[in-house]
Amino acid sequence: MQKVISKRVHAATYVASLVALATATAVAAKNWSDWSAPVNLESLPGSSSALNTPAVDGCASHSPDGLTIVFNSNRGGNFDLYMATRSSTSEGFGPPVRLPEPVNSPASDACATIATGNRLYFTSTRDDPGSDIYVTKLGPKGWSVPQNLGPNINTPNALDEAVAFYPDEDGNEVMLFSSREDSGAGDGNIYQSVNGGPKTLVAGGPNSSASDNRPSVTRDGLTIYFDSDRAGSLGGPDLYYATRSSTSEPFGPAIHLQGLSSPAFDARPVISKDSSFITFSSGRSGSESSAPDIWYATRDKITGK
Repeated sequence: MQKVISKRVHAATYVASLVALATATAVAAKNWSDWSAPVNLESLPGSSSALNTPAVDGCASHSPDGLTIVFNSNRGGNFDLYMATRSSTSEGFGPPVRLPEPVNSPASDACATIATGNRLYFTSTRDDPGSDIYVTKLGPKGWSVPQNLGPNINTPNALDEAVAFYPDEDGNEVMLFSSREDSGAGDGNIYQSVNGGPKTLVAGGPNSSASDNRPSVTRDGLTIYFDSDRAGSLGGPDLYYATRSSTSEPFGPAIHLQGLSSPAFDARPVISKDSSFITFSSGRSGSESSAPDIWYATRDKITGK
């Protein structure tokens, strides 16, 4: 009899947890309007026509104030990192400038993330043909020599990329990123590292039996955005997100961002610091070629803090 009661209590607790998660997700959703229809980044008022080209342009990241964007492009024949700025979030970005050495190198340098403390994280093949994650810092004398994040983060012959950060409830710095074996040809997974420690798989909906990659996260760590080619995608990869009510809990089920996804390639959705806009890579109609361009969508705050 005691076992039956225990099972019923456990089941009731589990159901209550699911209800709490669903309620938290519904409340969070009401804080924002739906996403606007995505537009090519160059369509923003005052945008430079050199942001997107017939080459691959994408895997972009933006500064916390939304005024600087860094992205990768192979317009020069090699994948390099480019930076563009704007004076307000209601305007487009100006002409992109290729970042100097030692950030860019003769190797492939891509998929950067602008972080606090003038740090820039990016992926490069300079030491590993699969690509490792590096960090450099902008100081009075320019960019520092990029440092490899080491074996806690990087896996030999794997494509390690797309860093994102948030502070957990204990004040730790949690880094999210993705890794794909066999130089990026295999299935990807999304990992986390706490204070630079050994990586572990992110729990919950973001990871699946398909390839799940390139995460970004809201500043409170409660919503993760990523791309995936899981079942139900429109042409894969598509854009997805998942939520949770606490950084100590696993993420809930992945939710397909159908309004932002297309039958073409859609990847690396990066949410702004204030959660009001998102950029992503896409090869959809309206791009300058079948190669991906940088796309942009916005939403309005409705309720909540």
